[in-house]
Amino acid sequence: MGEAHLVMLQKTLLLLERYAREVKRADLEVDWEAWVKVRAALELAAQCAIDAALDLISRRGLGVPQTYREAFTVLTTAGVIDAQLAKELQSWAGLRNVLVHMYTKLDLDRVYAAISMTAPLRTFHTVVAKALLGG
Repeated sequence: MGEAHLVMLQKTLLLLERYAREVKRADLEVDWEAWVKVRAALELAAQCAIDAALDLISRRGLGVPQTYREAFTVLTTAGVIDAQLAKELQSWAGLRNVLVHMYTKLDLDRVYAAISMTAPLRTFHTVVAKALLGG
């Protein structure tokens, strides 16, 4: 399961890289298709990282996190990731929750900025690939 999430995360990060070049901030307000594709890619990238974290936690018998944010804390405690990366990934989990549930008015500046702030997800992909796949 974790391996599939890593593949999907890698593909989604490539999409976000392209969107960072092609999509403008104003597009998110006036172009429904641009908004939908950016929103979906951000949500999917965050969810893939969360699912990979949960899979790794399960494989290592590290317990059952109560929240998505806690999953990254568990990995920090286990020495898989450092505290700074966990904090950044917890922000991604928060963004995912906002995108999925749309329970607050979306801050389009934050959404637009997230397109170009994928470094924590890339780092996490590398770390989890090594942990799950040995490479």
